[in-house]
Amino acid sequence: MTEPLVSILIANRNNAEYIGEALDSVIAQTYPNIEIIVVDDASTDNSVDLIEEYIEAHPNNTILFYKSYCSFGCGRVKRRCVDIARGDYFAFLDPDDTIAADAVEKLLDIHEKNKCYSIVYSTHYLCEKDLKVKGVAYWPGEIPKGQSNLTSNKGHVSAFALCKKSCYDLTLGINPEYIVAEDQDLYYKMEEIAPVFFHNEPLYYYRKHDHNMSFDDDKETRNLYWLYQCRKAAYNRRKSNKTIPNTTPKALMTLKLDYYLTHAKSLRKSGKWYCGELFKAVPLIPLSVRKSVRKIKLVFEN
Repeated sequence: MTEPLVSILIANRNNAEYIGEALDSVIAQTYPNIEIIVVDDASTDNSVDLIEEYIEAHPNNTILFYKSYCSFGCGRVKRRCVDIARGDYFAFLDPDDTIAADAVEKLLDIHEKNKCYSIVYSTHYLCEKDLKVKGVAYWPGEIPKGQSNLTSNKGHVSAFALCKKSCYDLTLGINPEYIVAEDQDLYYKMEEIAPVFFHNEPLYYYRKHDHNMSFDDDKETRNLYWLYQCRKAAYNRRKSNKTIPNTTPKALMTLKLDYYLTHAKSLRKSGKWYCGELFKAVPLIPLSVRKSVRKIKLVFEN
């Protein structure tokens, strides 16, 4: 019987410092039938040279490399990764992270023994810049019975997530317009096709470094905006799908309120007109009075 092909997908932009370690961790997998897809999003560092040198040094491994000469953004690049992939299953690996040597083998074994799942996912380690483990992430976990990834306040789908391509093909795919939250959007779509399963073991090493740890008001505003968009899209899809738990209009509007107030804070700090965002927030304040008062105070803090 032919072993299923697994595609490991890497969307790279300016990660020359780390991508070699990411590729090493894939090549070191105990499961043999793997292809690696790398799509570079117009890197301005020496990523392209390093990737091409890596491919030359590893001729016995299937590494498919595609480079763009203008930046398309995360959603478009990740969608292209999946479009290129030939595997029965696929998983994303960020170019500054790594995976455990048996990550693919363990999650694939669950998939193959239980054909009903769209995603089998694990939890992950939180690491320092040198990949020294600091702890295990608390947010990935088993989704409580009667809940979904969209509605759960406990377990959530996260890295490392091995997705079944045949289930992905039944969705609208990764939204190319998303700058962030494209992974959450995908997980919501996949669980609408078939159940997801949590394997309680850290199999992914998430590296914290200066670039991905930087977090300011602009970034928080951007993240809240795209999170609202993907949850709203999921809500609208599920209104006609009564078989999977859906979020509520109140929960969506509370998230929208959070976005408006965070955006107002960001604009005020930048010396820009911010009252428009406050006016948009006013009708939503009754949804979450305590949170609104706290957020409004933050708007006016230096």
